[in-house]
Amino acid sequence: MKLVKIGRAQGCNIQINNPVVSGLHAELLILDDGKIFIEDKSSTNGTYVAGQRIEPGVETEIRRGDLVQFGSVPLNWAQVPVPDKNTNVKHVYNIGSNYRNDMVVSDPYVSRYHAVLRIKKDKKAYLCDVGSRNGTSVNGMKIAPNKEVQVRRGDVITLGNKDITEEISPLLPKKNNWLLWAAIGIGAAAVIVGAIFGIKAILNGGGRPVDPTEVRKAVVYVTASYQLCAKIDECPINDDIWVAVMREAFPNDANPRPGEIPYGEPRAYSATAFFLDRDGNMGTNRHVASPWEQEYLSSEDKDKLRADVDRFVAEQQLPFSINSSEALEAYNTAGAMRPNVFILWRMIYNQALKEYESGREKNPINYINSLIRQMKKCKVTITGKMVEICVGYAGRNYTHTDEFERCKVVAVSPTDDIDLAILQLNTKKTPEDVTFVFDPSTYFTGKLDPMKEKFTWIGYPRGSNWALDEKTSSLEPVIRETMCTKIPSKYSFEIQGEVVGGASGSPVYNPENGQLVGVLWGYRGGGTTYGQACQAKYLKKMYDEEVGSSDSK
Repeated sequence: MKLVKIGRAQGCNIQINNPVVSGLHAELLILDDGKIFIEDKSSTNGTYVAGQRIEPGVETEIRRGDLVQFGSVPLNWAQVPVPDKNTNVKHVYNIGSNYRNDMVVSDPYVSRYHAVLRIKKDKKAYLCDVGSRNGTSVNGMKIAPNKEVQVRRGDVITLGNKDITEEISPLLPKKNNWLLWAAIGIGAAAVIVGAIFGIKAILNGGGRPVDPTEVRKAVVYVTASYQLCAKIDECPINDDIWVAVMREAFPNDANPRPGEIPYGEPRAYSATAFFLDRDGNMGTNRHVASPWEQEYLSSEDKDKLRADVDRFVAEQQLPFSINSSEALEAYNTAGAMRPNVFILWRMIYNQALKEYESGREKNPINYINSLIRQMKKCKVTITGKMVEICVGYAGRNYTHTDEFERCKVVAVSPTDDIDLAILQLNTKKTPEDVTFVFDPSTYFTGKLDPMKEKFTWIGYPRGSNWALDEKTSSLEPVIRETMCTKIPSKYSFEIQGEVVGGASGSPVYNPENGQLVGVLWGYRGGGTTYGQACQAKYLKKMYDEEVGSSDSK
């Protein structure tokens, strides 16, 4: 099964540089049996089969060689791929959210046609991402699109953010287990002893000093980027129309959201997080997981951002009104030539066209003018969304950020008073070499006394500038000793020593027993620099509410 995107945008499989063709104009679906379906993606000038305009959003079966036109531009069939010849393949399983797939996965991060699993005649299995929006990962590593990767039972397979390991496992060839049983027979006693006395003793608050070289493995380097957005509140445009136009205008946006327009370029940053359990959950700060919140901007930044967003929205070419079919055609022509400054216009036009063709609106020009008036009255707010967030591990060598492991945001505190958040690896599995985790059931929940006990914090201040060794490319965190220097406030406490950007999300713990006492979130200057940390009991409360009771684990 192949999905072929056709349009003017660079991300299309068949790119047509013609102003009458929309950014994402249409899609061809080529089934393994040779059948072909075409779907118009709410294009401005329509898709025609044998001279008849097809309905947008509805699959229409065609045959190779049929006359297909995008506006007035004919399809060049020589550019359309043919079905794969699976002569060396025993079984083919198409995977995605569309009902036509052999394995249907209903999840917002899974594309309609996301991946294909091929079982070869030699009983080996190969997985291929077919150009999905959110990618496919095997054991936490994202695989390249349209390239086969061998997979086996036991591999963790993720489509976007959706773990499909259990669902796909029955399709994979069974392992030859006689060597495994032999190994179990020889080493069972050693495994049991190690599990009871080795691992349990080293994990979290065992009442004895913890080795910082082991704790450091539980602390990860965070690298992320986010996109600021202008949100049109109480927007009159239907969600499906909005998303369809945004996908044309911003084909690289993996997850367009109704009512939001991306503004400016994505912003990158770094921070710190730490493992909470064996399921890949990690603690960090709210401003790490949701950096676009207004309280994290200075008044000057807010004023500038507001002016920039207002200007950005004002530059969208919305007329005062449309009073003739000639004016309507003129705006459509201009919108086809400059799609990114006619985004709102294209939404209004597409919605009016849909309502007119359905018979719900008899006068499309009046309806267009009504939508223009409503749109101009809408309030515009500033929001944002995560583009990607990944983590790197201490002691491992990295040459590119693509080698880091992807994760997602699980929970964020509702206000900045409690600057905490929880992330989770997409694999939902903490690496096996991370033997220590900061188990929330062991956190210190009492009252801290100033200058009484020595604590340790581990993190990545200044990001990779300090953490990445130039010669070996090995990632290593900073490990520093500190103390509580002031009677704690309701939510936070002060620690001594210099703290700089990138250390946000660092764990502050008692090295004598491994208990987490706080999560570093910021600093303040005044002759000497002091760090600020949120009390650990609030992270325990968040974990128990959002993930599950730590005391029962």
